[in-house]
Amino acid sequence: MRKIAPLVLCGTLLMLFGSKGSYAEKAKNCSADESIRARRDAAHLKDWHGVLTSFRQFGICDNGRVAEEYSYAISRLLAHDWDHVGVLLELANSDQAFQQFVLRHINENFPEEEAQSIVRNAREHCPDDGKWLCKAIVDY
Repeated sequence: MRKIAPLVLCGTLLMLFGSKGSYAEKAKNCSADESIRARRDAAHLKDWHGVLTSFRQFGICDNGRVAEEYSYAISRLLAHDWDHVGVLLELANSDQAFQQFVLRHINENFPEEEAQSIVRNAREHCPDDGKWLCKAIVDY
């Protein structure tokens, strides 16, 4: 048992701070100026192409207040622009990192009214190719 504990600890630390670049590492590479620009950009996102562009430009800043702004933007789009969820699915299906980004932002930062609308859309109007997204929403 004593020999296993250090291995488990090492494995856990590797998962959290692995060599591929953890969120903490990436956040260190986000300058204060980039963080401000990322927050401003995320607060004004109007469509899924804009979310993808912002993710590609400012993804290294995805923590703290920036992450909250991304969550709000994603919730607004899912709640008020479900008619274009097909665009999200197309973009996310062709970019695994973007898909994970979107899934990460389906969280408790959604305002309650929007969360109810989003869950209703996921249950009642889920596209065939969007099962992964609808499941994440309903399971949230």
